[in-house]
Amino acid sequence: MKNWIASLLTLVLITSAAVPSFASTIDLQAEPERYIVFFNDEIALEMIEENGGELVQSYASIKAATVVMELAKLEELLSLGKITGFQKENKFESSAQTTPWGHTNISLTAKVPSTLTGAGVKVAIVDTGVDSSHPDLSVKEGVCTLDDSISVNACSKSYLDENGHGTHVAGIIAAKNNDIGIVGVAPGAEIYAVKALDGNGDGTTSTIMAGIDWAIRKGVHIINMSLTTPYPDMGIKAMVDKANANGIMVIAAAGNEGTFSGSEENVEYPAKFPSVIAVASTKSDNRRSSSSATGQEIELSAPGEMIYSTIPTSLVKSGYGSMSGTSMAAPFVAGMAALYKEKFPGYTNDQIRSLLQKNAKDLGMAGRDRLYGFGLVQTDKVPVDQSQAPITFTTGGKGSLKLNMQPVLEKYQAYSVYRDGRLIANEATSASFEDYGKSGSIKYTIYPWLNGTMLKDKVNETIVSISSPVIPDLDNSVWYSRNMMYLYSVNILKGDAFNQLHPANNVTRAEAIAMLGRALGLDGTQRATRFSDVPSSSFASGFIQSAYEQGIISGRADKTFLPNEYVTRAEMAIMLSKAYKLPNAPTGSFSDVPAGMAGYQQIYNLAAAKITTGYTDGTFKPNEKMQRSTYSVFLSKANNSSLK
Repeated sequence: MKNWIASLLTLVLITSAAVPSFASTIDLQAEPERYIVFFNDEIALEMIEENGGELVQSYASIKAATVVMELAKLEELLSLGKITGFQKENKFESSAQTTPWGHTNISLTAKVPSTLTGAGVKVAIVDTGVDSSHPDLSVKEGVCTLDDSISVNACSKSYLDENGHGTHVAGIIAAKNNDIGIVGVAPGAEIYAVKALDGNGDGTTSTIMAGIDWAIRKGVHIINMSLTTPYPDMGIKAMVDKANANGIMVIAAAGNEGTFSGSEENVEYPAKFPSVIAVASTKSDNRRSSSSATGQEIELSAPGEMIYSTIPTSLVKSGYGSMSGTSMAAPFVAGMAALYKEKFPGYTNDQIRSLLQKNAKDLGMAGRDRLYGFGLVQTDKVPVDQSQAPITFTTGGKGSLKLNMQPVLEKYQAYSVYRDGRLIANEATSASFEDYGKSGSIKYTIYPWLNGTMLKDKVNETIVSISSPVIPDLDNSVWYSRNMMYLYSVNILKGDAFNQLHPANNVTRAEAIAMLGRALGLDGTQRATRFSDVPSSSFASGFIQSAYEQGIISGRADKTFLPNEYVTRAEMAIMLSKAYKLPNAPTGSFSDVPAGMAGYQQIYNLAAAKITTGYTDGTFKPNEKMQRSTYSVFLSKANNSSLK
C-alpha cells in the first residue's frame, strides 16, 4: 500500500493565540465545504448555524468542531473574532505497504520481570478498526468515528475492521499468549479499537480527531497511530497535544516516504509533531528499511519488515499474514510502552518516554540520529526490588476490602497506592488501607516513601481476588468503580432487581436526594411532602421531605420539585455544599462559572473541599447532566474523605 496521504484540501490562513498559526494560499469558493473550526466560546457554534453552516462533529477535549460552510462566511466570522481559526479538512490513509522475529531484536525475552504482559494498560489503536471476533485478539471497547463524507453507512459495522490494517497492528501489540497464531509484545494490554479509517484505509481530519477525542475520554494510557499525512494538520496537532497533556503517550508511524540514501527530511504527520513519538522501521538485521522515513524527528526505531500478525478472518481464512512499513514498527513501541507502564505505573508519560529513549539500542551514528533516532526499542532489564514483604488483605461484606500496610510502614514512612495503574492514595500512613470492588480481581501497586522521596525501585504488587458481590454492569478497572462500590457497600447506592447499578444512566433529582439522604442518615419513611409533584407513594418522598426540612433543598416557587428531572453539576454542588455544610471558599478559577449564576459559591466550596477539580480545560460544565457514576464520585468524596 502506498504510504502517503494526498490531501484533498490545502490549509487556510489561521491567526490565533489559542491555536498554532500557519499559512497557505487558497481561493474563495461559493460552495460549502468541510472545515475544522476553532473557537473560545460555544456561542460560536450558534453563529455558524445562523450563518448557514452545518455542525457535523464537536469535540469534548478541545474547543473545535467540524462544520460544512461557505469559506467567505467563515472568513467573516474570523474577522469579527467569533472564531479563532479554521482549516480545510484533510484526508488520511494507513501507512503500511504490503514474525514475531522482532521479539528477538527488541530483547523481549529479557524483560524484567518476565511476567510482564501489559496487564491493566489501555492502548487505543486509531486505525481501520479491529476484528473483535478474531480468536487471537480481545477488544475491551471500540468505536467508529467515520461519517458519510467517507462513505455512506461508514459505521454500519461499528468498529469491525474491513481493511486488515488495524487488526494487524492490534496483533503486534496484544495478540493473546495462547496455543494459536502469534503472541503480541504486551498480550495482557487492553485494546481500545478506533475505526477512524475505512475499508480503503481512508480517513479525514474529523475522523482522526474524533478517535483521539474518544480515546482521551476513555482514559487510555497509550495511543497508537499507524497513519500519516504530509500536512501539518492543525486539528490533529491540537488533539495529540491535548492527549499528551493528559498523560497519554502518543506513538505514530514516521511514514514510508524514505529513500535508499536516507538523506532527506521526510517524516510525516502526526509523527512529526513534538508531542508524538515518531517510529522508524528496521529489518531483521537491524538495518533501516529503505522506505522508512528519515529526519530529525525520528525518536525510536522498531521491527517493521515482513511482520507476521493477525488479519481479519473475513479477509484471510487463516487469520494471519505479513505486512511491512512503519505502521508495523509503531505498535512494537506501543506494546513496549505498555510493558513499561505496567512495570512502573507511577511513571508519567514523559518519564516512560525518557526511559524508552535511554534503553534503546544505539544503531547507526553514535547517539540520536536521523535514521534510527535514539535507537532500536528495547525491554527494560533493570530488576525491580522483589524483597518487599507481601501485602496481605481481607475482604468484608458487599465489596469492601482492607490491605495490611503494616509491613511497609515497618521499613518506610509512608506509601502510595496505584489501583490498576491509577493513583488512589499518595503518601498514606494508615496501617490499614481500605478500598472497594466488585467480584473479580484488582491489581495494587504500592511504592514506599522515605525522607520525602517515593522509592520507585521498591515496588510491591498485590492482586486481590473478590468473590462477591456480582455487579453485571460494572468493571473494577473503570475510574469510578471504587466510588460506586463504596456507596453500594454502605447501602447508599442500590442496585436493581438484577443487581445492576446503571453507571451510565443520568441521575434524577429524586434518586440524587434519596442517595444523599441515605448518606446523611435522614428519615426516609415514605410520607406526604410539601411538593405537589412528590406524592407520598414516591420511593424518595421521605428523603425529599427530610432534605427540605433540613434546608438542603427548597424546590420551586410553585411548590414543585421536578423529581424526574436530571440533576446538573451545579445543582449537585448546591445540594452537597448545603448537606455537608461546606465553608465558603475563594471563587473565580472556573472559566464557565460566572458570578451570580445559581450554585456559583457552592461550586467553589466543592473545589476547596477537594471533592472536584473540574475539567482539564479549566471548566466545570455547570449545566452538564450527571450520570449515576459521576454523581457517585462526588457524593462518595463528600461522605468519605479517604476517597478524595
